[in-house]
Amino acid sequence: MLIDLKQKIKKFLEDSGYVTCEHKGCFDIAAKKEKLLLIKILKNIDSFLPEQAKNLKIISNNLEANPMIVGETMTRGKLGEGIVYERFEIPVVSINTFENLICSKILPKMYRDRGGLYVEIDSDFLKERRQKKNLTQMELAEMVGISKKAIYEHEKKNLRMLLNIAEKLESVLNKKIIKSIEPFKKFEDHGKPKDVVEKKVGSDFKKLGFEVDYVRQTPCDLLAKEKATLLSKIEASKRKLKKDAETLKGFVRVIKKPALLLTEDTKEKDIFGIPILRIKKLKEIEDKEELLDLIK
Repeated sequence: MLIDLKQKIKKFLEDSGYVTCEHKGCFDIAAKKEKLLLIKILKNIDSFLPEQAKNLKIISNNLEANPMIVGETMTRGKLGEGIVYERFEIPVVSINTFENLICSKILPKMYRDRGGLYVEIDSDFLKERRQKKNLTQMELAEMVGISKKAIYEHEKKNLRMLLNIAEKLESVLNKKIIKSIEPFKKFEDHGKPKDVVEKKVGSDFKKLGFEVDYVRQTPCDLLAKEKATLLSKIEASKRKLKKDAETLKGFVRVIKKPALLLTEDTKEKDIFGIPILRIKKLKEIEDKEELLDLIK
């Protein structure tokens, strides 16, 4: 069951010293140690949708987090161990690969892409070993069945190479040139307000000197950045406010960022320690220090 899978992965993380929380949205687990990881867990990774990927990229960009999908299968079969796949640019790994990465610091070695398995090679080692073997770029290229241009480009910078070609190069050069892969990626995606209320709230934050971004399917709706990132949840429904506050509280505990609940009308000052501010009141605040003091 998927619930069992989530709990298994959560245990990997917590046993390795990560602080975690769960969420149902574009990610299932947020985990923080040295890095902030936002992890989506799926039986079949092909069920991960473009909208989920977009929102996962936005929240990861704003929080400097590393997104990842952990799964068991895809349409073409079971996910292989030690291989990094991609789904809408988000890195994907198997459960065993993830466990090795988190618990044993064992990095994967291969990418699955169109055309087969690819690896990253050490361009300096490639050039150094070729020269020690007294081989020209053309001679080496002919020995492994690729072009001189390919050797030139791979010596100039680290590029992905088909696994079988890299293995031929290692055999000819008698030197390990395949590198382990750092599977985490950074993104620079941004969102848009979903309605006039979010647009108005974003405008009020901008007037206070914040950079603003919008996101769906996460514990927050709006991210306001100054020196730190402020998480804001905008909720008109009083019924949903408590549930939203509980979710946001767990996320704040992991990521260590200030948070604020915004609503049309309430007499409460906070829920679960998350301060509440009426949307009309936000417009009356004159500088960001006043707002930050309120949150503190």
